[in-house]
Amino acid sequence: MHMRAFDYLRVIAEIGSLRGAAQKIGITATALSRQIEHLEYYFRVKLLERDQRGIRLTPAGNIVVETAEKVLHELDNTQKRVDDLKGLRSGLVNIRVSSSTLTTMVAPALLSLNDEYPGLRFLVEVSSAPLVGEALVAGKADLGLTIFAPDLSELTLCKRLPVVHCAIMAPSHPLSNNTMISLHDLPHHTLSIPNSAYFVRRAFDRAVKSNGISLDPVFITGAFELQIELALCGRAILFLPEFSCHNYIMNGQLCAVSLAHDLQVPTSLDLLKASHKPLSTAARIVSTRIGEIMTKMGSNQIASTRALSL
Repeated sequence: MHMRAFDYLRVIAEIGSLRGAAQKIGITATALSRQIEHLEYYFRVKLLERDQRGIRLTPAGNIVVETAEKVLHELDNTQKRVDDLKGLRSGLVNIRVSSSTLTTMVAPALLSLNDEYPGLRFLVEVSSAPLVGEALVAGKADLGLTIFAPDLSELTLCKRLPVVHCAIMAPSHPLSNNTMISLHDLPHHTLSIPNSAYFVRRAFDRAVKSNGISLDPVFITGAFELQIELALCGRAILFLPEFSCHNYIMNGQLCAVSLAHDLQVPTSLDLLKASHKPLSTAARIVSTRIGEIMTKMGSNQIASTRALSL
C-alpha cells in the first residue's frame, strides 16, 4: 500500500467518478481501482459506495480520508525537519507582512539571510492584519508581521515592538518645525489617511469626534507607497509609525513630529506564528533575524522620540 493511495481516495470523493479521478491524477482507471482495493483490503472495510450521484465515501471512508489528511500534513512537516538537517541548503519560508514593514524590517532581514543561506527561498505577501492572522491559523504562512494584530488564541507572539505614531511630512512643510502637533493644528492642512477599514483610521476618528473638530482629508488611501509619495512631494501630512519611514527620515527626505496626547494611537508591531505549528529551522532563523531588527529599530524609535521632545 502506497501513501499516495490515501490522496487518491480523497480525489475520487471530490470528483465522484473513478474515471474522472484517474484523469485528474494521471493514471489509468484500472490502476486507480487497484490502489483503492489495496486500501480496502488493509482496513477490511468498504471505503467507497455508488449511488445515483456517483461514487462517494462510506462512513469508514470519511474517517480514513480525514485521518489521512492529518497524517500527510505531519509527513510534510517531517520532510521539512529532515530538510533542516541538510544545513539549510534548501527550504521555503512563507511570510505575511504589512506594507509599512517592508523596507525597514523585512528587506534588511531577508537580504542578510540570503547572503548567509543562498539556498533558502522566501515567499513574502502583503496582507492586512486580519488576513495575516487567518493565513497563520490556516497554515498558509510561517510568520506574520503586522501592527494592530488580531487577538487570537491560536497565535503565538514571537516579538513585540511598541509603536509610536507620528505626523510624517516633508521638511519643507509649514508644520515641520513644530515640537508637537495637535488636532487643532490640522484643519487647514492637507491630510492623507486610510479608510475606516484600518484600525488606525478608527482610532483617529474617535479622537477627532471626542474633540469636536471637523477634518476633511484630501487623500484617503491605505496604499503605503502612495502615502509616502504624497509626503515626499510636500502635499500631505501622514499618520504613520516612525519606523515605517525611518530610511526617509535618516536621509532627510521626511521628518517626524510627535503627536499630542489626544492623537496618540497606542499599538504595537507584532511578529507572530501559529500556536499549533512548530517553526522549521529556516523559519526560526528568519524570526530571529527580524526580531533583531525590531529590537534595533525600537532603540532608534526611542532615541528619535526623545529628540523630538527636546
